[in-house]
Amino acid sequence: MVAARAEMIRQAARYGRHVYRPFFDYMQREIRSAENKYLFSTLIEEALPGQFSLYDLDALVFRKHSEVPLAAFELKFISWRVAKDSWAKRELLVNGWQFQRLRALSEVLTLPLYYFIQVGQERFVMFNVANVEPSFEYRRGGSARDYYAVISLDDVVVSRDFGEFADDLGLLLGVNLSKPAQVPAYAVGGR
Repeated sequence: MVAARAEMIRQAARYGRHVYRPFFDYMQREIRSAENKYLFSTLIEEALPGQFSLYDLDALVFRKHSEVPLAAFELKFISWRVAKDSWAKRELLVNGWQFQRLRALSEVLTLPLYYFIQVGQERFVMFNVANVEPSFEYRRGGSARDYYAVISLDDVVVSRDFGEFADDLGLLLGVNLSKPAQVPAYAVGGR
């Protein structure tokens, strides 16, 4: 595996620094960003113990040249192995505490707040936290036992592939995203 990565880098180097350098720059920024989040959360937890809970919001969408946000998104990935049992019951499970806080945030900001969840490699789920009425239950066993918002799949948008998701997101944002050239090749690959 290491030899394959090294060969990939050597091949990219043959094409010049402009081919491989942006990738490494991006990864360094991501690592520093993760370190910064860790430092901040550690500071909050250790300097002010037991006083605060931290949550982040993953994306705010603005129209170009607008100062008013159009929507906010919480981005998640759930492996098919984890999701398949609840999926068979036509349910989607998300962290219940987070769901409740995101709904409250949506109301305070008067901004549509959506979950965007990739389920396995081929399914995408999207829903507005204000437009679903989950039940809240403790589910699963062992270390996975937690408080979940249990959401009916009938109440959410389920896209079966990236192209369909692009159409669904486009409808939500009021634009056409389904042009084939705009769908990244990695997003339409198989399992």
